[in-house]
Amino acid sequence: MEVYDEMAEFYDLIYSDEMDLEFYLREARNARGPVLEVACGTGRILLRLIRDGIDAMGVDLSERMLDKLQEKARSLGIEAKTVRADMAEFSIPRRFNLIILPYRSFLHLKDDALRKKALANFREHLAPGGRLILHTYNPSKEEAGMQGGYHKFDYEELTAPDGRKYSLEWFLHYEPAGRKGHYRISMIIDNREAREFRMDLGYVLPREMEALLKGSGYRNVKAYCGFRYYPLNDECKEVLWIAER
Repeated sequence: MEVYDEMAEFYDLIYSDEMDLEFYLREARNARGPVLEVACGTGRILLRLIRDGIDAMGVDLSERMLDKLQEKARSLGIEAKTVRADMAEFSIPRRFNLIILPYRSFLHLKDDALRKKALANFREHLAPGGRLILHTYNPSKEEAGMQGGYHKFDYEELTAPDGRKYSLEWFLHYEPAGRKGHYRISMIIDNREAREFRMDLGYVLPREMEALLKGSGYRNVKAYCGFRYYPLNDECKEVLWIAER
């Protein structure tokens, strides 16, 4: 996606949250075999898996995000194997014990045709008994009410490692038809330079996600609320899906 090429320089600053890191480390260790991260971005999770001694590689569509990942890998003195490809169409000549899609990346697929194609591709790359873990998101009632244009919902002030100051404003326009979330991130650097990034997500209701997984041939489909395996409930926003090939 073009937005991630545009955002690559700033991605680690904008998305520095590690709320999910220990979850994926634990699942990757328990996989006891090769792990594939789809939509690996700049390596927020992938590089940590590799540093932990896990046989892991990544796939991402953004060339600039992968360039940033490799730059970080070199600075850490580690080798990171990556493939530049669409999540629905990559082809890797090996099978994985675990495939992960962190940080809601699956929601960049806008319709069920693409979702089914991607799920079939993931399943093709799983070893027998291998597991898929993907993260989806349920907007709150407040977020679903942000219709008719962009609504500001968050503001942050950040300092980069090089000392530059950043301010970030987050906006959402929720489109009920098709349950689309249109996001806008406005960034001001050192009170001077302005940047803006836009992206869209297609939300998938839990019952629909379960049907997609089962319809794509996955077994033992389970959903959890958050990253500590809490039972799913109607108020849950961060949903983790775990399914077996």
